[in-house]
Amino acid sequence: MKIKAWFAGAGSGLWMAATALAGPLQHSNVVSDPAWVVHLDCDALRQTSIGKQLLMELDKPEAQKKFEVFQTVFNLDPRKDLRGVTLYSATKSGPDGVALAYADFDAARLLTLVQANQDYEVRPHGTNKIHSWIDEKKKSKDGDQRTFGAIHKGKVLILGQKEGRVAEALDVLEGKQPTLATSQRFAQIGASGSSVFLTGGARALELPGNDLGAAVLNQAKLISLNAQETQDKAELKLTVETASAETAKQVGDICRGLVAVLALQSDKPDVVKLAKAVTVDQNAADTLVRFSMPVVDVIELIKGKAGK
Repeated sequence: MKIKAWFAGAGSGLWMAATALAGPLQHSNVVSDPAWVVHLDCDALRQTSIGKQLLMELDKPEAQKKFEVFQTVFNLDPRKDLRGVTLYSATKSGPDGVALAYADFDAARLLTLVQANQDYEVRPHGTNKIHSWIDEKKKSKDGDQRTFGAIHKGKVLILGQKEGRVAEALDVLEGKQPTLATSQRFAQIGASGSSVFLTGGARALELPGNDLGAAVLNQAKLISLNAQETQDKAELKLTVETASAETAKQVGDICRGLVAVLALQSDKPDVVKLAKAVTVDQNAADTLVRFSMPVVDVIELIKGKAGK
C-alpha cells in the first residue's frame, strides 16, 4: 500500500487541524468504499489512564520545550487541541491516502505558513481552494513531490499527495459524493462505543513480499480493529474475515506462529510480555486476535520506553 511513503508526505502538516465535531470517527466525512480507514479519537484517548500517562510523559521538560516551539509557530498544542485524526485511502496501493485532522487552530496563521513554502500554488475547487507546496525536507529524498491541502468551511483540514484525492475529499464533505455513512462494508468500524479510541478497517489487500505478516493480510476479505480501555484492561481486537473456515484456520495458525516467535525473544522482555497478552481464536470463517493487558502493566511499559 506504500502507506509509509504517504505518511512521510502528510506527516509534516498532520498536526495543523481545524475546529470540528468531537473525536469519534465521522462516517459522513469518508469516501463510501475506502480500501482502508483508520481513526484515532484523541478526545477518548485523553480520558483513559493510558492517555493520561502519555500526556504526563509529554509534559516533561524535555518534551515541553518542543511543544512550546510548536505552539508558538502554529498557535496549536496537539496535546490539548487535537481532537481526532482520520486516515483513509480509496485504493489499495500508491500514495492515495488522505488525512483529515480536527482541532482548534488559527486558520490565518496556517495559511501564512503554507504560503511561505517553496513553489506554493493554489487552485479553486468549487467554492473551496486547494493549496499545494513542496516540502524542502522531503524534496531531498523523493524529488519534487507536492503535498496538497485544503480547509473545508474552517472546520476540517485535508492533506494528501494527490490533488484529485483532496478534491474528492472536499466533494465528500460537501455532500456531493456517497459517504461511508451509506456503506455497509465498514458498518462495524467505529460502532463499538465511546470507550474505543482507535478503530479501523481494510478490505482485501494486495501486499507485496513473502513474509508471514503479508501472507495473513492477503488472505483476508475484510480486516477490522478496535482498541479501548475497559475498567482495568487495555484491549485490542483484530478480526480477519476470510472466505472459509479452512482459510481462517490457516490464518489463525500463521498468527499463532508469529506470536510464538515474539514470545521466544528472551532478550526483549517487553516484547515477550506483550506476546503473552495475545490470544488467537476462530469463529467460523473469522480469525480473532485479541490483546488484553492490565492497564498498570501498559503504563509501566510506557514509563520504561519514555525513560530510554
